[in-house]
Amino acid sequence: MTPFETYKDYLSLKNHFNSPGYDYFKYKGKVSGSIGSFNKRKDKFFFEKMAKHKDAHNLMLANFIQNPKCWIRELAYDESAEQIYLNWLKRSQSLTYMVSGDLKKLEEKFNENFIVRDNQHPVLLKLFCSDSISVETLCILVDISRCFKHWDKELNDDVVWTDIKLLIKKYTPFIKYDREKIQKLLIDFFSV
Repeated sequence: MTPFETYKDYLSLKNHFNSPGYDYFKYKGKVSGSIGSFNKRKDKFFFEKMAKHKDAHNLMLANFIQNPKCWIRELAYDESAEQIYLNWLKRSQSLTYMVSGDLKKLEEKFNENFIVRDNQHPVLLKLFCSDSISVETLCILVDISRCFKHWDKELNDDVVWTDIKLLIKKYTPFIKYDREKIQKLLIDFFSV
């Protein structure tokens, strides 16, 4: 990627994870921005450094998942940004294995993990909030169970849910997983 392409990708990912109305996939990562305005930016050299990374797009993606408000300076110069990327890459490459391990932390009855009782967070959400399961497992299970609308209705005044809801909505389309394989894994795990 060129520094200008990196700049535009950064803006589109930042908009995607911070603006409820912007969808990276709907707009195909397009944002307004001219090469002239880019060249006038004082932070241009951060994008030049980021463009040299072997996987700049996914480095930015991984960091926006962790912190939607991260800045280009952090991505270009902070060693923790690279570590966040490497952890994300590891999770992405072993999704089925990771989900399988996370399932062991859930309640024995599948539906019990999604029920909202007395305006309290469901088990699955509590496990995510306590860092017991990964964000990918949360997104995949919410996607497969189709509990999103139910949670949104039941937890509509919950401040924690508001942030997590945006994260699930924005990150799930980026997760590439074999739906049939995960569904079979769930059936095998919860039918025992």
